[in-house]
Amino acid sequence: MQFNRYIWDLYRASPEGQAAIKRDITAHWNSLDNTCDIRQEMGFTFEVFGFENIESGESDVLRVNLNDLLHEFTQDSIINDSKEADELFIEMVDEGWEIPVTVGEESPWLVLIGGGLEHDTVYRQIFATITGLSAGLHSAHPNYFIPYFFIKRFDHLTKICHFFGITLPDEPTKQQKRERALYYLEINRVFQAFRFEQGLSPEEFNAFLYDFAPRNITLAVPNTLPEASRVWFSLGNSIDFEYLDAANEKSISFWQGNLEARRGDIVLMWCSSPRSYLHSIWRVVDDGFNDPFFYYYNSIRVGHPLKIPPITFKTFAQDPLLGASPAVKAHFQGRSGSALSLEEYRAICELIQQTGFDTTLLPTTPSELAFGDLMLNNERDVETQLLEPLLLKLGFTTTDWVRQLPVRMGRGQRNYPDYVLGCDLKPGEESAISVLECKFRISSPKELKDAFLQAKSYALRLQAQSLTLADARGIWVFQQRSDGFVFDAFTFKVWKELTHPDILHEISLIFGKKVIDDAMQSRLRNMKTPSKPKG
Repeated sequence: MQFNRYIWDLYRASPEGQAAIKRDITAHWNSLDNTCDIRQEMGFTFEVFGFENIESGESDVLRVNLNDLLHEFTQDSIINDSKEADELFIEMVDEGWEIPVTVGEESPWLVLIGGGLEHDTVYRQIFATITGLSAGLHSAHPNYFIPYFFIKRFDHLTKICHFFGITLPDEPTKQQKRERALYYLEINRVFQAFRFEQGLSPEEFNAFLYDFAPRNITLAVPNTLPEASRVWFSLGNSIDFEYLDAANEKSISFWQGNLEARRGDIVLMWCSSPRSYLHSIWRVVDDGFNDPFFYYYNSIRVGHPLKIPPITFKTFAQDPLLGASPAVKAHFQGRSGSALSLEEYRAICELIQQTGFDTTLLPTTPSELAFGDLMLNNERDVETQLLEPLLLKLGFTTTDWVRQLPVRMGRGQRNYPDYVLGCDLKPGEESAISVLECKFRISSPKELKDAFLQAKSYALRLQAQSLTLADARGIWVFQQRSDGFVFDAFTFKVWKELTHPDILHEISLIFGKKVIDDAMQSRLRNMKTPSKPKG
């Protein structure tokens, strides 16, 4: 829906709305639910590396309140328009600021913020501490900077924007460190435009974003969970041990994960060296999502922890099945966020049972069937029993898609995309709005990447605006962005989810019948519109 001025005016006149508008940003931060994860930032105070004592030259790590620091340092900067505001932020990110800070009676310390052109590793510092940095800039210049309090909550931000008809810019990819540091500016521009369009003051916009919007959208984690669709492996290091040990049934934590993780999935939490043992079993409480301000980028939210007797690495290595797995042979290096097979999970459950633990408390093994009681034996079964019924639910008829369309990809080379929607069959100039490629099972990240590259080549050749991969477990949907099709930017749904009307509607907005027909009409109009003469 779009922003409703009548409902907003009622809120603004209410006691709750007036109280929210009067809040300062610290009060807005404190009003958010920051209690579920004890590792969440404490206000705007952060440990920032790169300190140097001006007198002694010694380096150290100190805790500073970035809100106060940036407010004081930038409040005298003259900003006349949004362009100068952008330039101020870019200066911090690329060139860096040296800010003197007095700690007690010691000689001042020099705080180094940003400076990515000299040391590109500090770009991480910017996007990891954007909460405090944006708060300080907002405190000093509220008309030009919004406070960004969605770190570890980027999925909540996208829900808010979708609900109120606000279009977020495409998020940078994981490897684009500078772009991730500057992505705050992209969001800031969008929100400032929305604020001016709706005639909101900075204080009213803060109330809208951090009080009004959450009141209208369900962001809370549901207590009940669906059946697990997969088992995932997560790794905690020494800085996480205290949190993991203290976790209880109400604990919810943000963790490195996988975009394919679904609510209800099982997560095995491994403690790295010096512990080197399986610590607990958690459940995914929100679907996986990307967060450009999170170092590891791919994110999940987990809860419902179940403590188990420690299962050591030696025990894993001695198990006939588990000991032969590449993950165990690699001592789980780089495996956080990876999937485990059902056979591996069953083997782990047997190891837990051998400790005397009551295994009836363990999460139920995911069903081997992807959808209902279907018998899927090959790729064609996925097409006829899963994908084609989905297309029919999305409003298509069997005459609306073309299967195995011959497409010339190079000299003498002809390829056959499994399905195309919105197709123009003009020989040599074939085009389509959407491409769908089927596999029987996509069992590894490498297989997913290979399938993506294959489908991407078809989609680019046919000038498609979306591509979809399907297997026995679910679908991966990629949309054309300003930078093309990006591998780590997709929507994943398991088949059981696609029986829900809300999820089906979400997919219909990407490649449903109406979307495809509208896109075809738009292309036809563009083809008929004569180009303007030059000069």
